[in-house]
Parts: sequence; C-alpha cells; structure tokens
Amino acid sequence: MGATRSVAKNTILLTIGLLSGRVFALFLRKKMTPILGPEGLGILFNAIALTTILLVVSRFGLGLLLTREVTKRPALTLPLFWSAMRLRWLAALAGYLLVGVLVYVSGYAPLDRTVVLLLAGGVFIETTSMACDAVLQAHERVEYQSLGQVTAAFVYFGLGWWLLDAGHGLLGIVWATLASQAVRLAVMSPLMFTRTGPWQWRDDEGETGPDLAAMARLGLPLLLATTFGVIYTKIDTAMIKSMVGNSAAGIYGQGHQALDVMILVPGLFGTAIFPAMARYARQSADDAMRLGERALRFMTVLIMPLTLFLTFIAGPIIFWFEKGPRFADSVPVMQIVIWGLPLQAAGVVLSRLLIAAEKERVFVWIGLITMLVNIVLNALLIPRFSYFGAGWATVVSLALGFGLHAWFLRGTDFLPGLVRPLMGPALATAAAWLATVGLCRLAVPSWGVTWTSLPVDSGWGPFLGTVAVMVVLYPMVLLGTRVIGKGDLELLRELGPGRAE
Repeated sequence: MGATRSVAKNTILLTIGLLSGRVFALFLRKKMTPILGPEGLGILFNAIALTTILLVVSRFGLGLLLTREVTKRPALTLPLFWSAMRLRWLAALAGYLLVGVLVYVSGYAPLDRTVVLLLAGGVFIETTSMACDAVLQAHERVEYQSLGQVTAAFVYFGLGWWLLDAGHGLLGIVWATLASQAVRLAVMSPLMFTRTGPWQWRDDEGETGPDLAAMARLGLPLLLATTFGVIYTKIDTAMIKSMVGNSAAGIYGQGHQALDVMILVPGLFGTAIFPAMARYARQSADDAMRLGERALRFMTVLIMPLTLFLTFIAGPIIFWFEKGPRFADSVPVMQIVIWGLPLQAAGVVLSRLLIAAEKERVFVWIGLITMLVNIVLNALLIPRFSYFGAGWATVVSLALGFGLHAWFLRGTDFLPGLVRPLMGPALATAAAWLATVGLCRLAVPSWGVTWTSLPVDSGWGPFLGTVAVMVVLYPMVLLGTRVIGKGDLELLRELGPGRAE
C-alpha cells in the first residue's frame, strides 16, 4: 500500500477507535452532568488534568520516538519496547508518589483526594497501552489499536451507566474509567505480540538495541517538552479550582470539552502520517516537506469550517448535557477556546516535521516558553476574568506554540510554505460563509440567518438548510481560489478502493 492510502487508512481507523470512545463518553457525560453538577464535574476535571500530566510524564517522551525507532529497526521491536516500558513504569511510579504528596499537602478534601489517586493508578495501565500503540503504529497495524479502543468504549459506557444508576456517583465513573483502561490493554496486547515483531532480543547482526540509559537520553528532550506542553494545556483547570473553586472548574471544563474532543482529530492525523513522513525524510527532505505542506493544507481545509460551525452551535451543545443556568457560562468559554483548534492542528503537522528532521530537542524550548507564558497569563487573567480569562490564555498559548514550531523549522529543509495552507482555507471559509449568509438572506429571509450566527433557534429546516448551502459553496470556493488543485483531486481519487499510489 502506498503512503497516501496508508495515511488515509490509518487516519480513518484511529479516528474510528478514539472517536467511538468519545461519542460513548459524551452520552455518559449527559447522564452524569445533572447528577454530579458543577461541583462534582469540577472534582473530576481537576483529577483528569492532574493525571493527564502524570500520564505524559510516564510516557517519557517516547511515543513517536518509539514508533520512529521501530520503523527504522523492526527486528529490534522487543528490546526497544522493553526499554521504553521500564522507563515508563519508573516514571509513573515517581509521578504517582509526587501526586500523592501534592493532594495531601494541598489540603484536598477526602473525595477529591480519592478520585485523583484512583485515576493516577490507572496511569500504569494506560502508559503500557500507549507503548503498544506505538509498536502497532510502527508496523502499521492500527486496526488492533482501534479494536481495543472500541471495546474499551463499550465497557466504559455500559459500566459507567450501571454504576450511576446504582447510586455510586463520581466514584462509579472513576471505576468505569479504570475498567475500560484494563480492557483496552487486555484486547490489544495479545494482538500486538502475535501480529507484529519479530519478538527477539537480537537482530540478524547481533545488535540488541539501546539500553535503558540510551533510551532515556533519546526520550529526555521530548519528556521535558511534552511535560511542559501538557502542563500549559491542563494547569488552567487546577488553577481555577485553587483560585475560584470546584464549581468554576466544572463550568470551565464543560466548555473546554469540545476542544478536548476535537483536538483528537489533528492528533490522530499526525500520528497516522508520521510513519510515512519518517520514511520520506530518510529519502529526501523535499519529499517530506511536500507531504507536510499538503497535510497542513488538508488539515486546515477541514478544521477551519468545523471550528466556525462549533462556535455557532456552542449553546445547543452545552445545554444538551443539562438545560438551565448552571452551565450557561460554559457557552462563551467554548466559543473562546474552540479557536485554539486550528492553531493546535497546524502545530501538530509542524511538530511531526520537526521529529522527522530529528530536531526533537527544540521541543524543550517550545514547551518551556509556552508553559511559562500560559501560567503567567492564567495567574493574571483568572483572578479578574475567571474561566473566561483562562480560555483566552489557552488560545494565546496555542498560537505561541504554533509560531515557535515554525520558527525552529526555519533552520531545516523541512519547513513548507505556510501562507497557502493556512490563509487559503481561512479566507475560503470566510468567503463561503459570507456568500451563504448573503444567499440565505436574499432567498429565504424568514430563516433569520445573520453574519454571526446560525439559525439554531428557528427549527431544523432553517438550520440544516443553511448548513447545506455552506457545504455546497465551500468546495466551490476552495477550487475557485485554487486552495485545492487538480493534483489534490487526483490524490483523493487514488484513495478509492483498488487504487494504488
């Protein structure tokens, strides 16, 4: 299978796997929201933020790097995997002890403390599963990864629903989370061991691969970078809890969830494209750069109208979980933070180009700078503007992160042109929306379409009709402005069944 179809297949499979879990989680969250309320959700979101930081630390920066090394030396899959796992378990243990000290010295209430420590224990399971993910991606066997994710989603939804009905509340959701993590590993790891490899300690030349110290040196730059990065994306919830309270953290987390879910799409695309990008980079920097430019353009073509759409329907999304005033402020929070999605999406592609260029050490500076800026912004904005200030701090930090990725790519041969893949889709989205509004107001003024909103309160007919007009006009604008050209259309046709690259 050629690189084009391989990337498409892997992206689709990974998206199905992870988004299935997110869809089930959304329906379960609809059930839990009125039960837990802002206070309970604040406890849960804070625990998730802290354990997400712990999970990133436990990965030791070896996610994409393990995929890269196994791709380069598949005969050494076993020693590479084992070295990565030992590092991850040691890091997880150290992090768990640190989190335990933190929740006790910070004066957490007993329920807050229990939720954090239980979810932190699941990090040992999840970091093992993510090492399996890296091996499966290197061998382009992501269908087994997706199978584990789909199975875990069923378990989380079914068990979580049952435990909520049984009256276990917040702790029921925590136990359902841990059970789903264990099931994912139980499904995926046997398939990894039987369908990838070879699982041997030495290759044909007698090499045994990197020892623990060498693997630690390999992962250290990305460990620091990803730790800094996750702190600046998750610390805001903990800061809101500390400065304003659990209820404010729940309102902010509810508004932030759309970004947390949708950010998976560029992340999955970046994961799927990386093996092909790594292969291209070994052959020619120009080939990798061209692949990066096209990936960035396709990503932005998808993400820009999606971000605009989510901005317009923020109200219905938030109130679908619970109608009433308790989460009303989550609507503007969502409308602010969702504009970090295009910035994060663009940064994902540039980060893969930096790794393909073997410039992962610069991630330390990218992560450190964005983390410090984000913490300072949150410290200044949260006391005055509460969760709204945290939302703006998130968008500014993501913009800074993208700019730093581009800055550090300047000294390599891997930096693609940025104007066409970024500005082209943005301008095309704006032009298509303006044309949609003008056409709808001229043809059907009763729909009540305005320049700044979809007719979400006018019924399904006007709402779906306006969306349909936008869906038709947007590709026409993309083709008319040459954001998408003949070569891109031919590439898309090659993704059809039975076509080779």
